[in-house]
Amino acid sequence: MKSRRVAPFVLALALGLGACSSDEPSTPTATSPDAPVLQPGTPGEPNTSLSGTSAVATPSTSHNDADVTFLQDMIVHHSQAVVMGDLVKGRLTDRKVRGIASRIRDEQKPEMKGMATTLKSWGEKVPVEATNPTLGSRTGHAHHSMPGMATKEQLDELATAKGADVDRLYLDLMIAHHEGALKMCRTLGEKGSDERTGELGDDIHVTQTKQISQMKDMRRRL
Repeated sequence: MKSRRVAPFVLALALGLGACSSDEPSTPTATSPDAPVLQPGTPGEPNTSLSGTSAVATPSTSHNDADVTFLQDMIVHHSQAVVMGDLVKGRLTDRKVRGIASRIRDEQKPEMKGMATTLKSWGEKVPVEATNPTLGSRTGHAHHSMPGMATKEQLDELATAKGADVDRLYLDLMIAHHEGALKMCRTLGEKGSDERTGELGDDIHVTQTKQISQMKDMRRRL
């Protein structure tokens, strides 16, 4: 995953804020392009002091095709996770499995809306699954090349499973589904250019890595 830095913040240095008296008119001080600038380091790294001229010109990063593809594909990917959660709602027998299934469904719905909003702002196509997760994701006919996607046969099996088999099959499919999402996030980290999309990919990677570990623990117990 690529490491990302936030934009540098100019420090209010040498402004003499405490030196002004009531009988001395204050004179506005223009910020010099050579004023020192502190750029925060990434976690575990020290801050860096830059000259004003080297820090002022920080161009905003524009998106590229990899960012667009990631958002479009992740909407579809998320939509299948939502469908899987809907299929097992009220049928799971284990309390912890019910809890994580509910969290995954509730987390991914708003993420889909956010990704759709970004695509619209870029003038890019928004997958139909953004508003109706069952379109495409449930049939399994499309997006077979997308990592971790369950097939129609697997979804049908999940829909007809009974008892603890529902919990076990859900975990098996969702672990594979999450692992596919991690691959997509790593590809974005290597090829994407938009900072906000990159941050979303990082967040998804962290969240789903943790959930994979939790689901594997549950699966070993069932």
